[in-house]
Amino acid sequence: MIDRKFRLPDSWLRSFQPLRDRWESLSLREKRLIGLLAAILSVYLFWFGIETVLMDPYRQFRSEEQSLRSDILTAQSLVQEIRQSQEEIRKRSLRLAQDQSGFSLISYLEQEANRTHIRSSITQMTPRALPPEENYHSILVSIRIEKVDLPHILVFLARLERSPHLIRITHLSIERRFDQHRLLDVHLDVQSIQSS
Repeated sequence: MIDRKFRLPDSWLRSFQPLRDRWESLSLREKRLIGLLAAILSVYLFWFGIETVLMDPYRQFRSEEQSLRSDILTAQSLVQEIRQSQEEIRKRSLRLAQDQSGFSLISYLEQEANRTHIRSSITQMTPRALPPEENYHSILVSIRIEKVDLPHILVFLARLERSPHLIRITHLSIERRFDQHRLLDVHLDVQSIQSS
C-alpha cells in the first residue's frame, strides 16, 4: 500500500505565503490578540450553529404548543357554552311541557294584574294568534293600562319577566299622563310560546 501524504497545490502555498510571513512578523502580544479574536469568533459561530440547529426548532415547537393550548381553552369554553345552552333548552322544554296542560295567556295576565292591584287600570286586552313556527304556536296579547303609578307597573313587569311560563314582553311604551303627571299610560305586548 502506497502512503501518500496530503499536500496543498503549490499555487495555494504561494498564495498563503504572504499571510504566513505577516504572521511571523507579528509580536507575541499581537498573536495572542488575534488568537483571542479567533476564539471569540469560534464561540459565536458555535452558538449561531446551536441557535439554528436546536433553538429555532425548539421555539417553533413552543409556539405550536402555545397555539394548541389556546385552541384547547377555546374548545373548553365552547363546550361550556354548549352545556349551558343545552341546560337552557332543557329548562324551556320542561316549561313548554307544563304549559301544554291548558295554559291561557289572558288568564295568566289577569291573574298577575290582580296580584299587583292594577286590574282596574287595564282598559284593553286584545289577543291574537301569530303564524305558527315549526312545531310551536304563539299568541300575542296587547294590553293597555291607564292611570297607573310607576311602582305598580314596575312590579307587574318584573313578575312577567320572572314568569315560570314561556312568555316575553315584545313591546313596551310608557307615557306620562298630561292631566295627572304622577300617573302613567302603558301599552305592552306579551307573547307566549306553546307546543302545537
